[in-house]
Amino acid sequence: MRRKSLWIVLALALIVALVVGVIHRARRVRVTTDVAKLEADLREHLPAGSSRAEVASFLDQRGIPHSYVDESKGAPEYSRTEMAMIRGATQSWLIRGDIQILFKFDDSGRLIRYTVQQIFTGP
Repeated sequence: MRRKSLWIVLALALIVALVVGVIHRARRVRVTTDVAKLEADLREHLPAGSSRAEVASFLDQRGIPHSYVDESKGAPEYSRTEMAMIRGATQSWLIRGDIQILFKFDDSGRLIRYTVQQIFTGP
């Protein structure tokens, strides 16, 4: 009887350890793209004055989806802006973090500035 109780206790301990391990693994944040490294990469490869074609090539080479807005009457601040999004840059069991990059161009199609921000979504 004592031996059977020992096996039951060991089995329960194993089950508890497995459940705790699964919960711990699910709650960890998984980072696929680091914002600081991305910003350093942008500074190195896309200085102010870069052309729209250079920006598009940079994004295409890295497999980052992007879209250009020439004129936006409803939101003029987005006119002449290349918008890029890296989806799932960080992920945990509850939230997902995407990285949004906005490249602003002047009238001649030269890069004025860019902004990088992480956007979190969840339930």
